[in-house]
Amino acid sequence: MSELASVLTELEQGDFASRWETAKHIPDFGDSAIACLIDLLDKNVEDPELQWFVARILGQYHHADAVMALAQLLQNTEDDDVAEIAAQMLAQIGPQAIDTLATLLESQPSRMLVVSALSQIQDAAIVPILLTVVMDENASVRRQVIETLSRFHHAQIIPALLQGLADLNAQVRQVAIAGISYRAHLLQEQGHDPVTLIQPFLKDLDIQVCQTAALALGRLGTNVAAQALRTASAEKIPIPLKLTIVQALGQMGNDQSVQVLQKLWPQRKSSLQVVDEEDQTLAAAIINALALNRPTDQSTQVLIHCLHHQPMSDLALQKSIASALGQSGDLQAIPELIQLLGTPDMGVRLHAIAALKQIAAEESYSKLQALAADNTVEKEVRDGVAIALQEW
Repeated sequence: MSELASVLTELEQGDFASRWETAKHIPDFGDSAIACLIDLLDKNVEDPELQWFVARILGQYHHADAVMALAQLLQNTEDDDVAEIAAQMLAQIGPQAIDTLATLLESQPSRMLVVSALSQIQDAAIVPILLTVVMDENASVRRQVIETLSRFHHAQIIPALLQGLADLNAQVRQVAIAGISYRAHLLQEQGHDPVTLIQPFLKDLDIQVCQTAALALGRLGTNVAAQALRTASAEKIPIPLKLTIVQALGQMGNDQSVQVLQKLWPQRKSSLQVVDEEDQTLAAAIINALALNRPTDQSTQVLIHCLHHQPMSDLALQKSIASALGQSGDLQAIPELIQLLGTPDMGVRLHAIAALKQIAAEESYSKLQALAADNTVEKEVRDGVAIALQEW
């Protein structure tokens, strides 16, 4: 016991570096150290650094006395760092700390920290506890509660998610929308249609809520969700939202979403069209979405459509399309890539060559050899073919 007393004295009187090293050894003394650590907390209320270290040590004990001491510290301290570490340690102790944390929810000053601690405990026992503060006056508390509840597949969380949709705070609406997309099957079991719930928020006054709704629909991945995104994209909307819709369609990876991406492709209106940066940005995003898609029967066809209907001739787009066609692994892309070899730009040619190798190296090489001997082929393409054979 004298050895423990010596170590605790070193913890109490040492500097930060000394305390850091000393704190590593105290758990070795077992539960017998808990009472002494609590005594240190009581005697050193004017030393927040020491309290921080003691709280950190207590968090390693799964003992009722340690839980109670951390709870009291969280409730009584005026130091934000001490309160935060106390909450973290209670969360680290886990299910054993749930009942104690539940009693602390009655304290308004520490409620956010308590909710944060509860949110880190992977136990369904926290669900009914968090539901008691889902209408808290603090928007940060409401947001954390709904975000945490969304992790659980329990019918009792549905009213909280629906309530979150009507919240005046945009961040609360965002986590509620995301939560509904993650728990779509649960809502369907209870007679709610996730798309119907989420779609109106594509027109929310807050652009980030709109973007969250778009991504949530993409997560649902259904044809109805894709149609909702198409409807929204057909209206005049800010380019950041349109780009998010493209991203959402890309994560769906089905034929319906690919069709919508084709309809979103910006068309060249005339030969005198001024370069539109938004169109270029949108086109690049669509190519990325198609490239990241799990290959579908239609994705290659849409990429070829994009290649032939660029909003304006753009080398960067041509390179991106070539790479995307290569990733598709679709043999029908080979003739289009061979035509790209006729582009004077060496960068585009190299991207086309790489794509041909990626799709079917032997078959592509045979086609190139045949074209090299065919005098009816356009000179630009034949020149590109010659370069491809040299680079092969």
